[in-house]
Amino acid sequence: MTQDQQTRSYRPRGERRDELLDAAALVVRDHGVTGLTTRAVAERAGVAHGVVHYVFGARWNLVVALLERQARDVLPRVLAAADARHDLADAIDAGVAAYLDLVRREPERFRLLEAVSGTALDGDDALVAAERALWRDGVAAGITRWTARHGVELAEPTAVAADAVLALVDGLGRAAWSDPDGTSTDRARAVLVRGLAHALIR
Repeated sequence: MTQDQQTRSYRPRGERRDELLDAAALVVRDHGVTGLTTRAVAERAGVAHGVVHYVFGARWNLVVALLERQARDVLPRVLAAADARHDLADAIDAGVAAYLDLVRREPERFRLLEAVSGTALDGDDALVAAERALWRDGVAAGITRWTARHGVELAEPTAVAADAVLALVDGLGRAAWSDPDGTSTDRARAVLVRGLAHALIR
């Protein structure tokens, strides 16, 4: 290990996380999810293998941390867009539009996370549930906040509404990757948002 690596190895865990997550994202980009090992992440970050285990423990925790970082980064921007609207259909549409805008501006990033969640989670029910809970809890909290602020009572439980919004976002997000000018995706968005808002209003 070089002197630089030794010095960098003694950073506090909190300061190390983002550096290692950046390295993990690069490993997936260059070698696919199958190449995402703690040793590969350590090599990409230029640290000792033990540093990755010190920060994350097992590979499972590293994958969860990648997905958590995505949720923490994306959800506040999406929910803020929805919060600014006073009509339910407008709120849903604004949130979905904000998400699609992020997908279009950073397609590589979203393909990367899709690969992690779609492949690394395959067959791992606990990891699938952990990822789903991140998004579901965030969207449900946003719905609860919005309905309380506007005095709206939904026709479905908040958890069901959150699942419906996530299904809508997931489908349109994938559609946006193969729709360069966005025309087809935006037309589908308008129809689906109207339908969902209608179904959720008493």
